[in-house]
Amino acid sequence: MLRITAVEKAKKGYHLFVEGEYALTLSAEVLAQAGLRAGQEITPQRLDEIKQAGDRRRARERALYLLESRSHSQKELFDKLCRSVPEEIAREAADRMVVLGLVDDESYARRWAAMLWREKKYGPRRIRQGLMQKGFDRELIDQVLEEMNDSFMQEEAAEQLEGLIQRKYARYLSDGDPKGRNKTVNALLRLGYDYDQIRAALRNFIEIEE
Repeated sequence: MLRITAVEKAKKGYHLFVEGEYALTLSAEVLAQAGLRAGQEITPQRLDEIKQAGDRRRARERALYLLESRSHSQKELFDKLCRSVPEEIAREAADRMVVLGLVDDESYARRWAAMLWREKKYGPRRIRQGLMQKGFDRELIDQVLEEMNDSFMQEEAAEQLEGLIQRKYARYLSDGDPKGRNKTVNALLRLGYDYDQIRAALRNFIEIEE
């Protein structure tokens, strides 16, 4: 058996000392539920159970705080929670947010992909990279990109590319300098467009300019 030697009020919750040494920090609610007090004896197993209860509460509170500021993918939320609680508890909290409907990877992936296309003007390859960085499942990424391509991306790609060229790269193409053309092509490739798409857009731009 171990003995709780002190329970001290802290900035966030209460510090629990066991056998004269700091053991863990608990919220007032967890402390009250556990009925802990100085001088009480406790088994190592019970102490571990209380620590897990505290971690679970902290993980849920942290998850809700993160989701208040912006949407997260399930993997993204899990990774952030792992910084403060064990992986098992982080996964449990992230799963719980999914059950509550506060995390929806399908909806978020579609919104994020559309934002990258509409606002960032990224091409398909760069959008895929952006979705992967969020931690979305590869199968979901394929599904989202296929839906976008079927509904609007394929039709809008030429217009979007030509608009980018006109706004950002026309000055590199005005005098027919190959270096300017290469600079434009490389920039558009980095944005995630295919070379064939870029070549067609450049051809149309030059024909219009002429």
